[in-house]
Amino acid sequence: MLIKWGSIVVKGSGKLGGHVFSSGPGGASMHTLARTRNPQTKYQMAIRARFTLLSQGWRDLTESQRESWYGAESEFSRSNRFGDTVLLSGKNLYNALNAQRLIIGLQIVVVAPLPTTLDTALITQADIRESAGIFIIRGRFAQSKKYIVVATPSLSQGVNSFNDKFKIIGIVLSSFSGTDIGSFSDNYNKYVDVFGVPKGGSKIFVGLYSINSSGQKAIISSSKVNIQTF
Repeated sequence: MLIKWGSIVVKGSGKLGGHVFSSGPGGASMHTLARTRNPQTKYQMAIRARFTLLSQGWRDLTESQRESWYGAESEFSRSNRFGDTVLLSGKNLYNALNAQRLIIGLQIVVVAPLPTTLDTALITQADIRESAGIFIIRGRFAQSKKYIVVATPSLSQGVNSFNDKFKIIGIVLSSFSGTDIGSFSDNYNKYVDVFGVPKGGSKIFVGLYSINSSGQKAIISSSKVNIQTF
């Protein structure tokens, strides 16, 4: 739960007890959190496995290694959903950077790294061609760079807030020209594994971002997907 305090509460976002707080064009809103069962999906199990691995890793660090993470807190400041600058604690910084490194196949680092440059992508077109079973993503990307692809489930046409619905469906490599991610049947199949076959009359959003060697995550570039049935 994220709350911004003024003389009274002025903004709220996230979960609190059995309720969810959010804001949109119509103003702030609150609704009851729908509790679901705990399905053992591959996506959830991968997240839990990373969390367990990192929790154990933090406990195994030496005191000097932990001090490196405490000392790096100010080097990795970030903005929250309200645009305020926040600092992660040493432990949370260790977890955040190493979780991203694991996603792209890098090993856990025990000493805090230095911030490095991030490659920011820009999606200009995204298509799903159901008949061919492929995902197509085009835009401006760094050449021969790995990007994490995220997507939403099929959403109703009235839904415009979707960033909290993104889930990772795959990792792709940009073309040498840096303008095309190309056609990927494997990512379409991964989408179906996570969300099921896209529903007719719905809308889907896709996004992608890069992760650098320090474990920093770039801003997600997203686009509405054109669903083609031919």
